[in-house]
Amino acid sequence: MASIETVSIEDVYPLTDEYGNSMARRDYSLKANKDYVKRLAESFNPETKLPDEPVVLVRDGGVYRIKTGNSRVEAMKLLKVKSFPAVVEDGDAGAVVEAAWRTDTKKTYEAEERAEIFKALTLFGDDEYVGRITGIDAERVKRIRKGSKRAGEAMEQMTMDWMEAVGEFEGDPEAAKAILDAGASGWRYEAQQRRAAAARARWRAEMEAALADAGVEVADGTPDGMHYKKLLESPGDLADIDIEPGAKAEFNKWNTCAWLYFPGGGKAADPEREQMLARRDEAGSQFEEADKSRSKWLAEHLEEIDPAAILKALPAGAEIEVYDYDVIEFCEAYGAEIPIGPAVTVAAFCGASAKPWNAWSDGPDPDGCRDFAALTDAMELCGYEPPEAEQKLYQLCVDVIGKEDADE
Repeated sequence: MASIETVSIEDVYPLTDEYGNSMARRDYSLKANKDYVKRLAESFNPETKLPDEPVVLVRDGGVYRIKTGNSRVEAMKLLKVKSFPAVVEDGDAGAVVEAAWRTDTKKTYEAEERAEIFKALTLFGDDEYVGRITGIDAERVKRIRKGSKRAGEAMEQMTMDWMEAVGEFEGDPEAAKAILDAGASGWRYEAQQRRAAAARARWRAEMEAALADAGVEVADGTPDGMHYKKLLESPGDLADIDIEPGAKAEFNKWNTCAWLYFPGGGKAADPEREQMLARRDEAGSQFEEADKSRSKWLAEHLEEIDPAAILKALPAGAEIEVYDYDVIEFCEAYGAEIPIGPAVTVAAFCGASAKPWNAWSDGPDPDGCRDFAALTDAMELCGYEPPEAEQKLYQLCVDVIGKEDADE
């Protein structure tokens, strides 16, 4: 049942949990919400100081809980309203929280506020119920709920994504704690690193199983007297290879690829050169991933980038042609529109996109390594986040540059 009643503003409260903490409202201490309330108050009837749309309340003993209209109540307090007419319903606390979540589709909450309302919803139903109200997949609801339980006092500062990341590692308490302790500025990076490590562990296990099925022994280091055959990046790479008896494989230190070696057939092999060839192929694969990642990101952010930032990555004395074939091919491949300013950016990018390891070379090219590292540095300053393969290749380039400088 619902009725129109005049209520004292002193008897009107937001929903609270069992500890008396507010559950279903904006954080009105935030400047953005204070400004919103001020603008809302200015839109009220100047004579009555009341909103055009009435507040909806739920009767809770001798007080009233706000179902919809938290901001309108705050605006009336700002205007020093003592009492106001409202729609009063007989309902339950869960209905109030559901209404608070639906309100987010009209007035966007801060990320921390949405997390607070989400946590409140979990008190009134299971994962299917919360998923139905929020539109979030039930499996994701489960992860967020698990993360919120571990959050403790940090919950007030946490977003739903952060809680989900903590819940994702429920089976790895060390990882969950690391993500929780990383703070608002570091949890994303920590979660990314933990996911990457878990993916590498899964890949290693799958590859070891595939090698065992193929009769390939895993070697601890580059096997002596054998010749490098092929770079293995997935178990499927073994499918089209006729495995010779006595074949061995070596994993790289990051567990992101393996190198397949065949017996030397009576001919002595140079272990250092064989290992160099393996690392050359690995670097080539990493460069392909890095180049695709860089190019896609650049095409999506052309209008935002100062051409001077990328120009800094060019080798000293380098010249660029603004509308040369590199720029035209880039535009056609990534569907980018090129006004004059971004054309310089793309031309500089193409001019600086050097391969650190040429296919016909046994060893890395120091100049190519310098150019590759310089372009990654320049793009990171523009907001680019390199994928793991690019980070690994970047470190190889840094090592090569350091050795070259030391030799000089």
